Amino acid sequence: MAGRTGSGETAAGTRWARSAVGNGAAALSVCAMAMGPSILKSIDMPELSFLLWRLLFAVPFYGLLLLVARQRVGWTDLRRSARGGLAFGVHMLLLVVAFRRTSATNAVLIISLQPVVMLVAGARLFGERPHRSVYGWGLAAFVGVVLTVLASEGGGVATREGDLLAVLLMLSFVAFMVVSKQARGQVDSSPYQLAVTLMAAAMVLPVVLLVEGGVVLPTGSDWGLVVAMAFLGGSGYLLLTVANGYTSLTMVSLISLGYMGVVPLFAWWLVGEAVGGAQVVGIVVVLVALCIVVTRSVEVVSPPAAQDSVAGDPTPDVPAAG
Repeated sequence: MAGRTGSGETAAGTRWARSAVGNGAAALSVCAMAMGPSILKSIDMPELSFLLWRLLFAVPFYGLLLLVARQRVGWTDLRRSARGGLAFGVHMLLLVVAFRRTSATNAVLIISLQPVVMLVAGARLFGERPHRSVYGWGLAAFVGVVLTVLASEGGGVATREGDLLAVLLMLSFVAFMVVSKQARGQVDSSPYQLAVTLMAAAMVLPVVLLVEGGVVLPTGSDWGLVVAMAFLGGSGYLLLTVANGYTSLTMVSLISLGYMGVVPLFAWWLVGEAVGGAQVVGIVVVLVALCIVVTRSVEVVSPPAAQDSVAGDPTPDVPAAG
């Protein structure tokens, strides 16, 4: 009996440690990507060309990580990453298009509904059963997001077309997260993210040529902004991929709500945007709720669908990859 107890405690400790790594990676991802909107406000070049260069400049960053970790991307990795590359490419294109065709408030609120879809996906595909308190604190975090967004001075005119694009943007992110979690049982984080970035760049290129008539080269300060966005955005999505190998889809989706709590803080720090009193309250609600959420458990019962598609993390991520 003592042996069984010790074994159970060891297994529980391992699960807790893996969840802590995953939750930490997801939180760092939010911080890295939350700088993106402040950078985008400063660019002077067409957005689609900027997106293409951001993807291309992320490639050597991932390549360096592979070199340090002595990993490589093979044809098998590319095949296993294909669905993720398709979802990532669609997501990146919609990220640019949706915000130009509806109000920032509508877009953010629609995107913030992604945990609802991911809770369903996590339960049906991966057998995730969150502790009851996760739902309550997750709802509190969403209320904080609503308060933060409504208190901001978001511009733009809402349209049905734009709102539909925002829904598609949210669903494309969910799709990317789901297929990434499935792929992480077979491909390590750095090879996977390099593969999906190359595929996304291949998807974006013809769109840039069609819409903007050619690829516009960055000039002046835009070069630095492209590099910064490639590093921060590239690091953010890589950390999301790492998180998918260590913690539940439910937890990653809820932690991502922190994005709306951190973006105004970086905008205040980097570009001097004012943060009003109601925004501060909303930000505090989001961050406090999520700090409590990450201390709650998510039981995984692994239904047959999850066992077939997710084999777990066959080899731990090397430090350089995370």
